[in-house]
Amino acid sequence: MEDETIMNTDNTIRFEQMVTHPHLIVLYPQNDFTQIPLERGTVVLGRGQDADIRFEDELVSRRHCALSFDGSSVTVEDLGSTNGTFVDGNFVHKQILDSDNRLQIGKMVLKVAYKDPSEEAFSREIYEAATTDSLTGLLNRQAFMDRSAGELVYARRNNTFIHVMMIDIDNFKHVNDTWGHLCGDLILKEVARLLSDEKRDSDLFSRYGGEEFLLLMNGISPDDAKKRADKLRTTIEQHIFSWEDTIIPVTISIGISSRQGFAIENINDLIAESDKLLYVAKDCGKNQVITA
Repeated sequence: MEDETIMNTDNTIRFEQMVTHPHLIVLYPQNDFTQIPLERGTVVLGRGQDADIRFEDELVSRRHCALSFDGSSVTVEDLGSTNGTFVDGNFVHKQILDSDNRLQIGKMVLKVAYKDPSEEAFSREIYEAATTDSLTGLLNRQAFMDRSAGELVYARRNNTFIHVMMIDIDNFKHVNDTWGHLCGDLILKEVARLLSDEKRDSDLFSRYGGEEFLLLMNGISPDDAKKRADKLRTTIEQHIFSWEDTIIPVTISIGISSRQGFAIENINDLIAESDKLLYVAKDCGKNQVITA
């Protein structure tokens, strides 16, 4: 709720409340993008026929959690779900949600947005702009973090592996300093395209920042993850990158962090470990894949 200043015809000032209404927005899976207005009262989210808002996700319980709107704030309460209700990656029993929170049930990533009725609808174009890196077209860091939450829940429940790869373009500063930032941008886009073509449809791939990328793989062994990383490395090494008739050698280094089942705590730990292993790869001469 916000106060709006109104000037009366007699030049006196009065204040009116701008009424905002909460909407539940599905952020992931992207194909399920939707926005659902929340009225005052309580609604149940779940997979069962008796849920007020239904999600076809095997990791969502029949009656998973409830959202209650009291006219000013929305509260989420877990209803004894099998896989838990999470806010920003942390298990919660009951918590008030604000517009910055990410609510995760099963593989679904949701948020509550408070909007004025006169606002334009929250469009898919706005959503995609907020979740996509403008240069490469990949997921941005926040979108990667949002979507990885569901992958971690699935891996814990099914005792499968999660592998996080931190990928860095070797000697990228030299490329920018020698051939300029336009050349650097071209190489960034081409590396992103090549790696996107090689990854599986189920993998999460994002630009982490600068010349670094994050790739999350699930459901395969550490040995297979290492083989896939080597294939990515070889793909970049063998590709011919050119700028104004000049061949530019490009390689990547990769650090891989792997966890299985309930040994998986949170995505930040996996990212931090993969980042440390990436620096080991750099110290070992670059154009390397290093695992824990």
